[in-house]
Amino acid sequence: MSTQRLYLEDPYLKSFEAEIMNIKFEDSKAYVILDRTAFYPTGGGQPNDTGRLEAENAVLTVTNVFEDDAGNVVHEGLLSGALHIGDYVKGFINWERRHRLMRMHTAAHILIKAVRIFFNMPVKCVSASKDLDKSRLDFQAPIRREMLPQIEGIANKIVDENRRIIVKYLEPNEAEIYLKKYDESLNLYMRKHELTGKVRIVEIENLYGVPCGGTHVKSTGEVGSIKLLKRMSKGKGIVRVEYTVEP
Repeated sequence: MSTQRLYLEDPYLKSFEAEIMNIKFEDSKAYVILDRTAFYPTGGGQPNDTGRLEAENAVLTVTNVFEDDAGNVVHEGLLSGALHIGDYVKGFINWERRHRLMRMHTAAHILIKAVRIFFNMPVKCVSASKDLDKSRLDFQAPIRREMLPQIEGIANKIVDENRRIIVKYLEPNEAEIYLKKYDESLNLYMRKHELTGKVRIVEIENLYGVPCGGTHVKSTGEVGSIKLLKRMSKGKGIVRVEYTVEP
């Protein structure tokens, strides 16, 4: 039984309680697996959460979170005190970091749609990475430097429309049909995930939807202003666009 991922249902959850299912020690670090967690593990181009796990006489300062081969979320960090299997802990997310990454991730979806609107075609985003100061998207499109202000304007118009961000779970065949209206498919998703259950779709209301396991804000207006920072060629027809969110 893999870790229950609370962030999938409520990305605004800042604290939670859980039971330790396994714990290992290596050098000066502890590696803790819980039955449930609100910590996001690195994946999908989004960095892990940080924070802490607290018990009656112990604190684990969580610096890294990742998924193991069994699908469990592993909390890595420095331990003060003693923790044991079966102990109950309270987890606290570094909310400032999480919320900024939520804004960055939602901005990525907005920018993909903005580029498609600009070119009036389903341009492919072939790679993405989100971070705190700046993030990047790699497009299979002839984006030139002089195009950036117009693409930025389209993106910020979507922000100003304050569209809802909707999360829904669909059976794979339903998801494939649903995604066609947004010129998306399950092809890339299936290369990274086993289709053993329903597919999580993140949708900018009536505008763009894609399979996604990341954390997002409630509406495009919560993203803030999107600013395009840089355009660079990566070769083979791939163009990288770096961006950030303000304030």
